[in-house]
Amino acid sequence: MTRKVVTRSPHREVGVVNAGWLLDHAVEHESHLERRFVMAALSCPVIQDIVHQPFTLDLTKEPIDTADKVYTPDFKVTFRDGTSLFVEVKPEVFVQENADRLRLIARCMRRDGLRFFIANDVLIDGNGLSARAMLLMRYGRLRFSDAAALDCLNAMREACKGSSTIKALVEQGLNDALIWNLVARHKCRVPADFSIDEDQVITTEPLEGDCHDYFLSWFGASVR
Repeated sequence: MTRKVVTRSPHREVGVVNAGWLLDHAVEHESHLERRFVMAALSCPVIQDIVHQPFTLDLTKEPIDTADKVYTPDFKVTFRDGTSLFVEVKPEVFVQENADRLRLIARCMRRDGLRFFIANDVLIDGNGLSARAMLLMRYGRLRFSDAAALDCLNAMREACKGSSTIKALVEQGLNDALIWNLVARHKCRVPADFSIDEDQVITTEPLEGDCHDYFLSWFGASVR
């Protein structure tokens, strides 16, 4: 992953996350926490796209006592089933300080038929999710031929019969780096508590269920 970083103030990091093995565009971020959210989101197998600051919500007619009468979500996340979710990334301490405004925003979103999710630092970094996602992205950057990737995936499907550990697959002659590359590319999957080690179980069977609920559970958030 390469990042172009432009400093706008001493308190903010502005840059992009490039995940060319999944997306055809870079994803901008305006803080370290936003960057970690993007990486954690990209590790989730139901993700299809992430866009930074997708639109602005007009709050001028809403009962809110603040000079800021507009709101721009940090990200729009699109799932592989075509549904989407708008995300506010904010440290938990600031979520509490802005609770009334965020409740109003969530209510406005629901009224317009939009799903809204607040991703705080506890969810993003909980159980080492963002750190593990960063390791997975390193494998995503590795380059393998399409033929090699397809051969490996077919061999995994034959060997797994559904699921298998990395160790067992390597013992059958498969390349562990290529296996993790396929995980990063969402060609096979691991659970949210995955570990980058030989004992991790890899699943090749298609994922079933609601993508929105799966994404929330990936972050350890309650499904709603």
